[in-house]
Amino acid sequence: MPLRNNPATDSTLRGIPIEGAAARRAPTLGSLCILALLAACGGDTGGGSAGLVVAAPPPLSIDTSNSTTAAYGVLGTASIRVAFVPSPGGVMPFLLENTGTQTVTWGGPADGSGLVPTVPFTFPIDACTVSSNELKAVCIGFGSSRVAVMDLSRFTTTLRVSDIGVQEFDSGAGTVPNVYSGGSCILCGVVVDAGKPRFIVGGAGGFRVFNFGSTIAAATYNIPVGENFAFLPQTGGSSYIIAPEYLPGGGNRKLRVVAMDSGKTYVWNKNTDSPADLGAAGDAFIFSEVDAASVDINTKMIALSTESSADFMLVDFGQAIFDQATQTFSAPFAFAKPNPATPVARLTDIAISTSGSILLSHGEGVGNIGVTQLPTALGSSGGVIGAQGALGVLDLNDPALDRAPCGAGYVFAGKRDPHGLSLYAGIDKGQRGLVIDIDNVCAVVVDLVGLRDAPRVASDPNRIDTSLAAVRGMVKFVKMR
Repeated sequence: MPLRNNPATDSTLRGIPIEGAAARRAPTLGSLCILALLAACGGDTGGGSAGLVVAAPPPLSIDTSNSTTAAYGVLGTASIRVAFVPSPGGVMPFLLENTGTQTVTWGGPADGSGLVPTVPFTFPIDACTVSSNELKAVCIGFGSSRVAVMDLSRFTTTLRVSDIGVQEFDSGAGTVPNVYSGGSCILCGVVVDAGKPRFIVGGAGGFRVFNFGSTIAAATYNIPVGENFAFLPQTGGSSYIIAPEYLPGGGNRKLRVVAMDSGKTYVWNKNTDSPADLGAAGDAFIFSEVDAASVDINTKMIALSTESSADFMLVDFGQAIFDQATQTFSAPFAFAKPNPATPVARLTDIAISTSGSILLSHGEGVGNIGVTQLPTALGSSGGVIGAQGALGVLDLNDPALDRAPCGAGYVFAGKRDPHGLSLYAGIDKGQRGLVIDIDNVCAVVVDLVGLRDAPRVASDPNRIDTSLAAVRGMVKFVKMR
């Protein structure tokens, strides 16, 4: 939750051009968006009538999951997976998977120096996102209104940092930050619209949309920006910004979505902290702020977390019905909760897998992580989902896990804001979770499907049984620097 507040830097344009002509786009399959009279899901007609829209799920992609804002993104091609991790002085490309023998190098005089290859920037970086379709990465800092865009076209084949083109520019967000309970940020999060050549930054003054290659915002949506917003990309229909409010309280906190094609903002017809709207099952949200949002790109299920619990609110945006006259939408909702038999520490950070509807969660600043199987649809509102919502948790500092690659006596402490987790499909298409420590010393790669299906401890129905060698093999610590 605490946000780093760096002094704002100057707003001059850095003169390293992006080679847009060299950008390559991965092929994708189109999705359909059709009008329907008797059914509805998360879609916007873009017109003034109250028509209902059905939007087919977007195609699966080798992209990292851009379903939420996080500290880093993962580049995926047919042969590599590379995480772009903010670090002192810039951004560190960290090679996760490779079908060949190459490693990431400086590509210049610094090779052989022993220094970790880093892309330098003129301002401190806190968060990055990656578009594997456009071969671009976008980075922001909490204490600055500046944006940095990296062109990864050459890097994908050479893995040389010197082949990364960089352009910095001012987003226009100003110098007055958004303030949250633990800190503040001028720019608070960034996502890419996978399959479309644009990205979105959220922070002071709302959300700003930029097309790759342009330094001028194509659109601005001046609505409240929560600490960690979400994004639903759709290649064949309208993409959506998912924007839960952090404040106010008192039963009036809103969940908004922005339809990117029409530019319309819709408000959910329930308040995310209202006892009357949520019922007894929503008590964690009634008494705590919404910390983060994520969305399943395949089912359009929105997940929300709180600052203080391991409860998750699920809003079935795949069944959303839009009212054009009131600019609202309705959708079924439910809650995923731990088994009440044993206590579970808070799980604030959330992200949803690129396939399989698996929610990865993590506690800010600590080592606990959780895995939850989400339903593909909700049949009613206000209840608690059953076996599909069973939570499995483990502690990354569990003595049974092998942390030796990170050094003797290593203790994992997680990031705070931006959240330090991301999801990606491996080269073998397996669903991976990636959690990086607060000092960018060590990364943890977890097998999402394996942990979801792993046995629980007999005395604790929420805890994954790490006494089994097969389970321990699903959690791998990797030294980064």
